[in-house]
Amino acid sequence: MDDVQGSTGNQEYDMEGRGQLVEDCLGRLVDAYESACHEGVSNPIVFLIDCEDAVGATIARAWEGDDAVDSAILANAGDGRDEEKKIATVLTRAFAFKESQQEVSSLFPYLTISFEQTPPEGHFLAVVVAYGGGATFFIPFS
Repeated sequence: MDDVQGSTGNQEYDMEGRGQLVEDCLGRLVDAYESACHEGVSNPIVFLIDCEDAVGATIARAWEGDDAVDSAILANAGDGRDEEKKIATVLTRAFAFKESQQEVSSLFPYLTISFEQTPPEGHFLAVVVAYGGGATFFIPFS
């Protein structure tokens, strides 16, 4: 993935970065999952999109529009937190399993196998788009 903008060129480091983003946004992921369940979404999959990543920005802009993404990035940049404590500008959104399976498989064929696995009891599937690519994680919920 060296040629993908946003990737560090080191797959292990990129995956660690995606994992850290999941940890930083765990509350947002669970909230999105619970909201989707409350709204009647069937077997929700939650997407965590880094709006500042080249691949993530493309997805976020398609979903939210350029103005909304630019405004979110600008607001995040000026939020007053120390640079060390800042996280990327992220978008979380939940979709039904079937819809997600088709979309993710077309964008990230290497994640297709993730949709063939059943999350462990008390977990849901999250798709993270950051560091120039995508990854899936099983997220625990209460």
